[in-house]
Amino acid sequence: MREKFIILIAILLLFSLPAFSQERGLYSKIGIQSVRDNIKTPDFCLDGVNVKKVQLRALKGNVILLNFWATWCGPCKEEMPSMEALYQHYRERDFVLLAISVDDGSPEPTKNFIQKHRYRFPVLLDPAGKTLDLFEIDRIPATVIIDKKGRMIGRAIGPRDWSKPEVFSLIDQILDDIPKKVLSLKN
Repeated sequence: MREKFIILIAILLLFSLPAFSQERGLYSKIGIQSVRDNIKTPDFCLDGVNVKKVQLRALKGNVILLNFWATWCGPCKEEMPSMEALYQHYRERDFVLLAISVDDGSPEPTKNFIQKHRYRFPVLLDPAGKTLDLFEIDRIPATVIIDKKGRMIGRAIGPRDWSKPEVFSLIDQILDDIPKKVLSLKN
């Protein structure tokens, strides 16, 4: 029994350490700050522009990319096409991209912007900016990555090209959850 346990641990380390190291390297290449304590994600419920009301905790079990933006923010608008590419690439998998508009006032500017550019990813409305406080965001664009267990694992401040191969590699690794798969071999 002890030998099986040691073999299982060795296999787990063999598969998880290279993936962990590679994942951290990808964070650095993309400019994402790792959230080391795997902080549990605060919950919220927001109305959407092109979706119904969304409650974050209902999405647990998916990898979630939360992007905070506004129509008046030039860098925010610059990264939107790459976010659409990321969304289209992963929309059939356990991946959710949510763009949270923090435009204050009427939702019309946000609705018009999304319709004009034909973005398909879900866009939520937070005119009071409550989610900015929940996630301790003080500048936009900002992005938070949440794992399948509902823990914040990364954050980026400023615009990114979300359609780069490094981003796809990172999302693939998070979706594949290699250590979890190795543990499931035991059963």
